[in-house]
Amino acid sequence: MSDNTLLVEKILTALPQLQCKKCTYEDCLSYAQAVVSDDEDLNKCEPGGTHTENQLKNILKNNDPIKENKIKNYQIAEIRVEECIGCTICIKVCPVDAIIGARHQKHYILNDQCNGCELCISQCPVDCMEMQQYEDNKDWVWPGMQADTSKVYYDNKNIRLNKIKEAKKIARESTNKSHQIKTYIQDVISREKSKNNKIKEYE
Repeated sequence: MSDNTLLVEKILTALPQLQCKKCTYEDCLSYAQAVVSDDEDLNKCEPGGTHTENQLKNILKNNDPIKENKIKNYQIAEIRVEECIGCTICIKVCPVDAIIGARHQKHYILNDQCNGCELCISQCPVDCMEMQQYEDNKDWVWPGMQADTSKVYYDNKNIRLNKIKEAKKIARESTNKSHQIKTYIQDVISREKSKNNKIKEYE
């Protein structure tokens, strides 16, 4: 493993694993890579605040260990189910598969899986979503099991979506191949008919 890869891993550990995109990057990993490779600003993790900024500075100076950070009394998303129209937009944008439901059916939040990233809130076309306090005023703590589990949910969603994408690609390629074979057969038949017609004319 290269030094840069190790450094990215350290920086990733110091990030909250919300995948909230508030840093303007696709996810925590993308931001960590930008810090190492592109000299990105260290103050872009909004949920982590100055604590995370200082952590990243220390990591880049090879000052360990990574100290615990937390979002006190973090909030999770809530759906006013009676207003939900079942559009599935929130399901698609949720980075950790914390929303369940089907098209034109009511959607529900898996409270223990929601990490409070807020990505779904602004995407709801009928404004039936809001943030609410998580039970028992629980904190979001990282590094640790809570953040690690959230990252696993995120990684699993990406694996699932990539499998779907690959399956669609294979299906398209299969359809194209079938079309090519059908076109080839039709072309052969057409040429044979043309030959037969010429032979009949000659006779």
